[in-house]
Amino acid sequence: MDETSDNNTASRSSLSTGTTSISINLLRNDSAYTIDRSPPNVVQNFLSESVITKSSNVTWENAFRNISYILCWYFFSTALSFYNKHLMGKDYFNLNLPIFVSALHTGMHFVITFAMMKGYLSFIYKKPEEKFVSSNSYLNRVVPCALGAAFEICMANASLVFITLSFYTMIKSSTPVWVLMFAFIFRLEQPRMILVFLISIISIGVVMTVFGETQFNLIGFLLVLGASIISGLRWSLTQMLLQKEEAMNNPIATLYYLSPIMFCAMLLLSFLFENPFNVFNTSSHFSDFFTGVQTVGLMFIGGFLAFCMTVAEFALIKNTSTVTLSVAGISKEVVIISLSVLIDNDKLTSLNLLGLFVSISGIAGYNYYKVTRGNDVAKHYQYTKVNH
Repeated sequence: MDETSDNNTASRSSLSTGTTSISINLLRNDSAYTIDRSPPNVVQNFLSESVITKSSNVTWENAFRNISYILCWYFFSTALSFYNKHLMGKDYFNLNLPIFVSALHTGMHFVITFAMMKGYLSFIYKKPEEKFVSSNSYLNRVVPCALGAAFEICMANASLVFITLSFYTMIKSSTPVWVLMFAFIFRLEQPRMILVFLISIISIGVVMTVFGETQFNLIGFLLVLGASIISGLRWSLTQMLLQKEEAMNNPIATLYYLSPIMFCAMLLLSFLFENPFNVFNTSSHFSDFFTGVQTVGLMFIGGFLAFCMTVAEFALIKNTSTVTLSVAGISKEVVIISLSVLIDNDKLTSLNLLGLFVSISGIAGYNYYKVTRGNDVAKHYQYTKVNH
């Protein structure tokens, strides 16, 4: 005989897929669902269909959002790479102030994020609830992350003075190896042989693309290699920062706290290694007022590109992981290498092209692994029964 419960009792089903967790409550009362006292498998089948339908919608929504972040990151990062090379490369504009330019960009980031956080730009960004970082968290989490970002960006930009963009991109593609190592060290990713194997395949492809480099420069090579290693460290620190610090739960807040430290560190490095005031007095790029204004204007264009790219990076890391970002970055770097050949006439040998194919194969294998692993997790959800 069928009965309807008079009390509000609930059956909850939980499903986790990657970083997304979904919980659904089904109330057994007159205003919600009335469930017969049928065999347990009927109720479980009903629950599973409800959860899977909801999970599918949320999964597609997350996928669309993450793809949007990746595409934005691709565009602004690629544009910034060509901007930096053409602004600072010896064969182009040859503005030999890579660290000072980086400092100017981070200074712009602080001004923009300060205005957003204080509500001065509410017509394009809703003022968030203001939260504060404790002094302990600031010293132990924010400062190391900001210093790592400052050193990585300065070394990467400085290397473009000495090497081609394609060679820079190929060496920088080793970043996933360092990201993975630091992710293992900080326990952000669980070590798995298949994951190590796929990242190794990508790295082998990168080495193959570099092997035929004819314009090798040791200083440029060491700078970009050091930037790759520091990049692995700083993105692991960034992921821990975004996941644990409530006051930095969005990209704008993260930049708001990081950019002042980065600006000070970069400015100090510029004074130590570049002597910018001497460049202002001697460089043809600052020979008169009008030329100087044009040069400064070019610097600010890069600041806008860097701001948009960084916001997309932080948003992608918060919704996925640093390993996902680094592997997605490999495919972006393949695009940059291809554009370098078309735009800057960089030369690639058959071995370079084979290396690109190997890298793409590793990326495809990693993506397949992540998708199938996510499906396996979805199939093993568990029911939590509530007594009534």
